[in-house]
Amino acid sequence: MSPIEETIEPFMVHRDKFTFFFDLPSEIRSKILSYLLCAHRRTVDLDPSNFTAAIARLNLFLVSKQFGFEAYHVFYAGHTFRIFQTHGRFLGKKTEPLLARLPSYYRNVITSLELRLGPGWSDPPKPWYVSDRLGLEDCVAVRTLRVFVEVDPSSPIFKGFRLNEDFFTIFSGSLLRQVMERLPVLDTVEFDAYPSVDRHGALMTTLLEETRKARKFITWGPEREWGDSLADKLEMARLKARQKKGSSQAVS
Repeated sequence: MSPIEETIEPFMVHRDKFTFFFDLPSEIRSKILSYLLCAHRRTVDLDPSNFTAAIARLNLFLVSKQFGFEAYHVFYAGHTFRIFQTHGRFLGKKTEPLLARLPSYYRNVITSLELRLGPGWSDPPKPWYVSDRLGLEDCVAVRTLRVFVEVDPSSPIFKGFRLNEDFFTIFSGSLLRQVMERLPVLDTVEFDAYPSVDRHGALMTTLLEETRKARKFITWGPEREWGDSLADKLEMARLKARQKKGSSQAVS
């Protein structure tokens, strides 16, 4: 039995009542759409494979007005969207990021964004800048920002290849700060990285400092499994206490 059949099977005792898809309860419709649209839950970005990987599923938006409305809510809420493209084909000066291409009503339902740092570390791609065109202010449901660090050019192994030791660190810290400032309800930043990245290196230190200044929760992704130490747990508890205190003062 397929996952969809298992989902609706308990309701089939009343199959005479379910002539059409929209006769099903809304939560069951959402579950079915999730199986259809979010099976892989990969990060969505500008990528040549989108034409074959996503177009068939996105055609479901065209079934009818109501079906499209429910489908796009499930699709955009069920995936993480990358803020700045990383595929080499889409790094040209005039290539707009994916977020800038989406209408505001799609950005309204996105719940998770990713900022990937590392590509173009010696010369950041021209489209990598924060401005109104991204529509970050429209992302009123985004509470989690995932930051993935591919490389830290401040490491000694990059000496002789980088512009200077601090260039990419300063650039990345500024980029993260500007993104956080524009997301209206953001409360959590999740950090992860490839094994070569030192959590206590200059880049990660700067990113964590910017996040603390913005008073956001810091969590850790699955790649490195950072954050399991007692010091990390105490830091998380202190940050939550500060945020709770700030929220109470804002209300009063």
